[in-house]
Amino acid sequence: MQWLKISLLIILVCGSEAYSLERDMRVLTSPEFEGRPSGADKPHQSAHYITRQFEKYGLDVHFQHFEFEYGFFDSASGHNVVAIQACQRVQCHSPIVITAHYDHLGKRGSRHYPGANDNASGVAVMIDIARQLQGVDIARDIIYVATDAEEKGLHGAKAFVKELGERQIYMNINLDMLDLQKKNRLYALASRTLKPLEAHIEETFKATSVKFRLFFSAKIMARRLAAPQVDWLRASDHYPFHRADIPFIYFGAGMDKNHHSVKDSLDKINFEKLTQVSNAITKFVLTLVSESDIASTTN
Repeated sequence: MQWLKISLLIILVCGSEAYSLERDMRVLTSPEFEGRPSGADKPHQSAHYITRQFEKYGLDVHFQHFEFEYGFFDSASGHNVVAIQACQRVQCHSPIVITAHYDHLGKRGSRHYPGANDNASGVAVMIDIARQLQGVDIARDIIYVATDAEEKGLHGAKAFVKELGERQIYMNINLDMLDLQKKNRLYALASRTLKPLEAHIEETFKATSVKFRLFFSAKIMARRLAAPQVDWLRASDHYPFHRADIPFIYFGAGMDKNHHSVKDSLDKINFEKLTQVSNAITKFVLTLVSESDIASTTN
């Protein structure tokens, strides 16, 4: 009966653009998805929904199950959704990993936490990137990971990185809270090892409609965003990649006054701006998987 309700919801919000950001976010933030809690023995229904969206674009999708501990005595299960767009060439460059956590706070009593910006926005943009790059001839694998249990300690990202072992990864792109705020700017924190790509990154975003600011220091980013209490390096799923010496770029829109409150709801999202953000990040991803751009940034 629950899945019937969700299926009807999906039909009602599809509209003329079957794969819109708004459709995905409306479903992910719906009361039927219960605030996307983590820690259950089986994948949450939101994980199944994300799986079906990736499968529409012909991606190879599977769940990555993991166990994690939180607090002093509690343990639980988590379930990442891993989707792979494979390079079909004879020789492929090392892959990129795009992450966005799908879990949120769940329900607390009768209070429903939609988690629209945190982080239905990142998941919807990740799905939209897969939509835009469907059928594109890529020179490296793109691994999309919708992580679980981020809110309880970045456990999904930790589990994914641990399973990588010695596999070489070119870069992690982490998407978390992408709804542009009052400053109308998209921010990025990148590994210092990516400093040689600074001009390339800046030039890519300069050609888009998105106002963009790139940092290579979490402390400077915190100071410029007037958020000294936030450690942007450890704030989201890019941190386990950093710990494993994998270069990363974290994209976000900065502080949100509705963060972790019931007011982080769909009506606060500016979908025109979120579409611009999605298109801009997709353009950047395309430069990382295009043979000509790879050659220009490595020579």
